[in-house]
Amino acid sequence: MHRLDIREICERIAVQAPYFAFTELQGVPHRMVSGTFVAEQPLGFENGPVASAEIGRHLAILGSCAAVAWQAAPQIYYLATKARYSKLHDVAPRASGASFQASAEVLTHDRRSLTAQAIVSAERPFAHLYCEYQALSESLFLRLFKDYRVPSPPLADSSPYRQSVQLDFEAPVGPSIIARSQPLAPARCAGHFLDYPAWPVAMIVHTVAQTTSRLLHHIVDKEVSYTVVKCDLAAYQLVPACEPLSFHTRCVSASSYLSHYVFETKVMRNGEIAAEIATELRV
Repeated sequence: MHRLDIREICERIAVQAPYFAFTELQGVPHRMVSGTFVAEQPLGFENGPVASAEIGRHLAILGSCAAVAWQAAPQIYYLATKARYSKLHDVAPRASGASFQASAEVLTHDRRSLTAQAIVSAERPFAHLYCEYQALSESLFLRLFKDYRVPSPPLADSSPYRQSVQLDFEAPVGPSIIARSQPLAPARCAGHFLDYPAWPVAMIVHTVAQTTSRLLHHIVDKEVSYTVVKCDLAAYQLVPACEPLSFHTRCVSASSYLSHYVFETKVMRNGEIAAEIATELRV
């Protein structure tokens, strides 16, 4: 193993702090990378030491780190297009400020795409992420998203990812609920594609957790905590931060006897589906 230069890696994957939150990176033979991070996003009603959406954020970033750590490469923008989060084991909550270890490896990689997998551990692995990415050169990214450009504001003293996105909820109708966001301030996307503020996929998934929780509580008629067993993501668009999103969540399977629930969410942007997320829960 050898220590990697975080500043250099961040430049090559076009992601900076605070969105990039690994405190150290190590290169591991066979195109693998390991890193350490401290959890920061709120759990809400989710069980476990780290929110599943935050695990997805760190592991997806680590997969892109693995893609560039073992070869000389120009700056590449890696856009997650498909992902599957899978819980492996139960882990007790840990004290605030506790660190977690993660490891990622490249599965396939070419000029236009990347697939990677990663695990997060606390004594032993407790969650896994499989992720597919679209790989864009700097020139292509800047050309495709030239209308997104907004000079980045100075970094705040604390990470914006410590707060959830505020939503306006409609009343649930049967097994469905709709929530709407306001546009994001560019500072809420700090470190995610510098000067091109856009909704990070992990932030979208974390926001979906709010609509899922609200609908679950409506269905069971009380506030309960839950464990995310599996979460599947398909992201179709990179949404500029200046545009609001609406979140349309419905319960497609509910068993109080098995304590098992499945939800599907369509994330809408101006009448178009920007992303779809399926979440399997155990109460």
